[in-house]
Amino acid sequence: MKRITAMICAALLLAGLAFACNKEPAAVQLPDPTDDFSWMLETQTETETETEPAEPTDADPLAPETYTSIVYLPVATTTKTGSTTSTSKVPTLSGNASATTTTTTATKASTASTTTTTTTTRTGATQYYPGGLNIDSKDAALSAFNAAVKKALDSKAGFAKSHLITYKDWAFDQAFLDSVTIPGLGGLIDPSTYISGALNTALGKGVRSATAHKGDGHSLMKNSALAMADLKDVTYSGSAGGNWTVTLLVKDGETRQEKRLFGSGISGNSPIDKGPLHLATGDGNLYDHMAADKVFSLVKSSLSFINADPIDISESTSQVQFVAKIDGQGKLLELKATYNQTINLKEIRILNGLDSYKDNTGSSTVTVTYDAFEY
Repeated sequence: MKRITAMICAALLLAGLAFACNKEPAAVQLPDPTDDFSWMLETQTETETETEPAEPTDADPLAPETYTSIVYLPVATTTKTGSTTSTSKVPTLSGNASATTTTTTATKASTASTTTTTTTTRTGATQYYPGGLNIDSKDAALSAFNAAVKKALDSKAGFAKSHLITYKDWAFDQAFLDSVTIPGLGGLIDPSTYISGALNTALGKGVRSATAHKGDGHSLMKNSALAMADLKDVTYSGSAGGNWTVTLLVKDGETRQEKRLFGSGISGNSPIDKGPLHLATGDGNLYDHMAADKVFSLVKSSLSFINADPIDISESTSQVQFVAKIDGQGKLLELKATYNQTINLKEIRILNGLDSYKDNTGSSTVTVTYDAFEY
């Protein structure tokens, strides 16, 4: 129906235009009411049927396209071509950390990226002090050694100490053993075992330890007066402002104590005695280095059961070595002394007799360690 109305309106419009142009309007043929307009109704029905638009689906070509953006961030990698890596150590004033800066540059095609990372690690390793201790000669190494010992003593530093002595078997004059009778609960006691045991105990066989408390005075260590003339050699290693290791190889020595009516009877020279060793454990009887005069006194007291009367005693030292670890401030961190010793009871009388027995010898190794310093 609407379509018919539209056709009539269009015909009237054409007639009006023709009239406006002073022309005779063309005859308008109106549709015959008897005509079959069913086809127009069918067309109208089809045209006017409204269809709901379908909702766009993921595959709808008219729907807006969605893109996923992937951003690739540059990653610092070291490649064989076009890459450099550099590491530098920076001393720190606090002395308890070392800073390491690593720079890596990676190149791939036309894109380059650089990553710089700074890491500070505290491991208790070497402490660095700008402008600190620097050893550049053997004389300087010896001076640093003596100064470090003095600094520890002057500041009354605390430390731990161990004294280890290991004796080998004693070799006694057989006549000396044959003349000694030592009764026991199970019969006679082997004199060589008894005498060697008594001497070893007196001379401090085994490990003994002591502690010097911070701020307290003590006699466990003394100032070192070692000079180049006392040494076979000096070695050192370390880095400026950091830790140093100084090793002193001391010359062999020998001391001797003889019984005399007049005078002390002491002779010989032992360079080890010019070093820092002193009382072993602070008891006043045992020393880190038992020189001949000290051995002389111990033999007389430790073998009193047979009325031992030492006449001539000597001792010798060899393979003497001091190893000191010193920090960049010149402070002693650790000190270790090692040496071999041979003691010779060159002549001894027993049981108030007139007969003397000679060349009764014993050898040992000695290790003395100072550590755990507290300033």
